[in-house]
Amino acid sequence: MGICQVQKISELVPVNGVNNNQNKTTSFPTQSYIPNINQYSSPNENNNNELDRKIKPYQGYNNGVNPTTNIIQNPTPLNKNITPQPPNQLLNNPQINQMENAINKLKQQNEDFKVTLEANKKLLNEQTNAKMKLQKDLLTSSQNMETLLLQQNDLKEQIHLLLIENNQLKLNINQTQIELEQKAQALNALQIKYDEIAPILVGLDNIGATCYMNATLQSLSNVPQLTNFFLHKFSPNDPKKRMSNEYYQVVKCLWSKKYNGKSYAPHSFKNVLSQMNPLFQGVAANDSKDLINFLIETLHSELNMPKNKNTTNNIIDPSIQLDEVKMFNIFLSNMVSEYNSIISDLFYGVLETQSKCINCQRIKYNFQIYSFIEFPLEQVYNYCISTTPGGSYISNGIPSIDIYKCFEHYHQLTPMVGDNKIYCNECRNEYDAFYGTCLYSLPRYLIINLNRGKNAVFKCNVKFPELLKLTNYVRYTEGKTIFQLNSVICHYGESNMGGHFIAYCRHYKNNSWYIYNDSTVQKCNSNKDYLHGMPYILFYKALDDDDY
Repeated sequence: MGICQVQKISELVPVNGVNNNQNKTTSFPTQSYIPNINQYSSPNENNNNELDRKIKPYQGYNNGVNPTTNIIQNPTPLNKNITPQPPNQLLNNPQINQMENAINKLKQQNEDFKVTLEANKKLLNEQTNAKMKLQKDLLTSSQNMETLLLQQNDLKEQIHLLLIENNQLKLNINQTQIELEQKAQALNALQIKYDEIAPILVGLDNIGATCYMNATLQSLSNVPQLTNFFLHKFSPNDPKKRMSNEYYQVVKCLWSKKYNGKSYAPHSFKNVLSQMNPLFQGVAANDSKDLINFLIETLHSELNMPKNKNTTNNIIDPSIQLDEVKMFNIFLSNMVSEYNSIISDLFYGVLETQSKCINCQRIKYNFQIYSFIEFPLEQVYNYCISTTPGGSYISNGIPSIDIYKCFEHYHQLTPMVGDNKIYCNECRNEYDAFYGTCLYSLPRYLIINLNRGKNAVFKCNVKFPELLKLTNYVRYTEGKTIFQLNSVICHYGESNMGGHFIAYCRHYKNNSWYIYNDSTVQKCNSNKDYLHGMPYILFYKALDDDDY
């Protein structure tokens, strides 16, 4: 049996790489796969069985197919008499156990894969949401960036407009300074022409309680630039300029050699004055302060020649917080454009009002024109007593104060509370505040009214110097701050609406002081009576640097 098996093997296994049952030639290694049968020849049966076991055809999972040649070698016939193996032997089969272990391992890997897949899905969702949020944030940032760019462009445009406005304002300021210099030169020229006039002294007749009017006209007449303007530049041909025409006639007589050493009765002036202002009708006594205020305002209105300038860009918005100096420059530019007369050149200054809101601490500045300032003497006296207790403010049994105390009191802040609250543009409501007034710039001729009260005259001595230094009492110190006394109107009596008014005036030609008492004009003595009377209105003239 062993030989037959060997022969069968010889028919199927290629020798030297040749398969006799196929015409196809296949290359194999030179070593022979045929077993040496001599080594299996043995007389006992055990050897034969061993040979059968060793040369038994390949039986695997492919039913005896040789994996090398893919040829079925002696497939084993089904043996119906094979006894089935018990289940425990099948369960103990190592290959099945390995397969089950492999399957279980694959299941576990599958479960792990599912867990990992779910985690990856969750992570992917989170990343997707984060990506969407990032895209949304980027879109928002892009929109914000566009908004910022637009705002930046708007800001650049506003800055550009502000620069243009600032340059225009500088041009206006330069033009204003040039015009002011030209006016100063013109005024100096008028003063030079006035030098040529001889010191003519003419009185004014009292035509019925007109001492207040005579004292006022004499004081204004001794302003050289104003007098020279009416004598040499004014043409009394315009019927609309009624007060200017009448004032021209008065000045012409006061400086005429025809009336030198005599007096002139200003009937025509008084009639026109009564027609234009009912306050001065009849023969009732009046106040020099009221007449000065009316004359300055009326003469300016008739003589004013506004310039054709476009000042729409110089309107000050009260809701905008601007620098104090810038607001003043804008106001000054408007003033030079709108106020163009000999009156505004000589008598107009700029007054500043300040209001400070207690709630927001915002300071609001406002500017306005003034032609004279008023000091209430009784209030000033009480202020002196309250601020300097024990101070000596009594002289010869009556109160005595210094004019500098009047300026100090004038600049005090007043609390505005209760019903006097001030509306704040910043807070948009009424709040308690501090309110104050100060002199921002001074005119060429400063007129001061020492108000003693209308009904009950407050008797008080006021010390005032011939040379008034106001550097510490004015905000805009680049202007003239040193003034020389030019005229004094004194009042004697128990009421401003009664009593008697006289004027002390410095004659420009000889620099001497004269007393003008209605129709009488005489030179003052060496005791300087004009400094020791009852001063009511003071005229101070600004000095140039070479005047002192």
